[in-house]
Amino acid sequence: MPSTRLLPKRIVMAVGLMAGLMVGLIGASSLTLAQTKTESLSQQRLEKLGQEIQQRETTADNLAAQVAQTRKDYTVLQRRSVRLASKIKALETDIEATQVRLVDLRAEEEVAARELRLQSAGMAEALAAMQRLSQTPAATLMAKPENIETMARTALLFDAILPALDAQAKELRYKIEQVERVQSAIRTDQSALLSRQATLDEQRQEMAAVMAQKKSQQRRMSRALDTERKRIAKLTREAKTLEELIARLAAPKESGAVKGEYADVGKPVESLPFEIAKGRLSLPAPGVVISRFNHRQPDGQRSRGIRMETTAQAQIVSMWDGNIAFAGPFRDYGQLLIISHGGGYHTLLAGMARIDVDIAQWVLVGEPVGLMQAAPLKTTENEEKTGNFKPSLYIELRRDGRSIDPLPWIAASQRKVKG
Repeated sequence: MPSTRLLPKRIVMAVGLMAGLMVGLIGASSLTLAQTKTESLSQQRLEKLGQEIQQRETTADNLAAQVAQTRKDYTVLQRRSVRLASKIKALETDIEATQVRLVDLRAEEEVAARELRLQSAGMAEALAAMQRLSQTPAATLMAKPENIETMARTALLFDAILPALDAQAKELRYKIEQVERVQSAIRTDQSALLSRQATLDEQRQEMAAVMAQKKSQQRRMSRALDTERKRIAKLTREAKTLEELIARLAAPKESGAVKGEYADVGKPVESLPFEIAKGRLSLPAPGVVISRFNHRQPDGQRSRGIRMETTAQAQIVSMWDGNIAFAGPFRDYGQLLIISHGGGYHTLLAGMARIDVDIAQWVLVGEPVGLMQAAPLKTTENEEKTGNFKPSLYIELRRDGRSIDPLPWIAASQRKVKG
């Protein structure tokens, strides 16, 4: 057998070096593949995160645009409702004045007609007597001397009566013309009343549509007000008196109350301080004050506000810019509305059949906030009552929680007080 010779040492070392190099290359290749895979996954995550950020930014932009549009739309609706309320108030005032004038005209017509009947009756008797005398034959009167004397006296009587009868006839004609003028004025006012009432109905329908749109906008913003509603509901349950309720409402709000994008929707851009409103406020509706501040009430208590008489279904408006602090039923006040005007001033309105605003809502001066009760359906038993139906609105003004007389704050032209 041939002898086996060992490989030279250099060859063995070369083979080992090559083997090590190959192992190293294989290991490096595996590491490179792993790094490439990791970088690919990171890139995918980055791309996905970038897409999410972009989507959120788009959503935020859309929400901001939606909020801006809501603010714009709501402001337009606010101003439109103020203009409509002004027209409605003018129509209600005009209708009320026409109704009062019609009452006066009918009373005048009744007096004139009664005088006309009395004067006509008196003149008819005088004419009948003269007619009887004129129908007596002259031969009969001249047959006897005493008859001749009677005829002479009758002639003198005719001469004396005729001017008086002529004056009565003129007065009668004047009375007839007066009655006709009054009746014509009544017909004109009745026609105008029907026309204005039709216009008022149209304006009220338009207002109802505007209020429905405002309600829709408010519902869109309602989530932001849920916390405040819960807070108010809690305060209402806990407050036993109106003073306590106002004090609680004026207390600092919990963090989280009325925040968010919609918090200041409808807030006036420039609102004058309430302090300068003294002597400039308008009553919330057409009407007259029937009970003054500090007036003793049937229960012996002194009134802390004034009470006014309005027309049926009168539109109630805010007396100044402000924020709705409370809206809803409260104790014996029925439907109560509290508007905060800043500077510690609040107006309170009670007695409405319906409130059209919600808590934390901003209102402009003259903006509709509610509606008075409608007249009950007429029946033969209550016809007189319904014809003169006048619901009443209670108005209170408070400064730092204390009642003050609202009347000096009302414009002089608006201070119509009955009695």
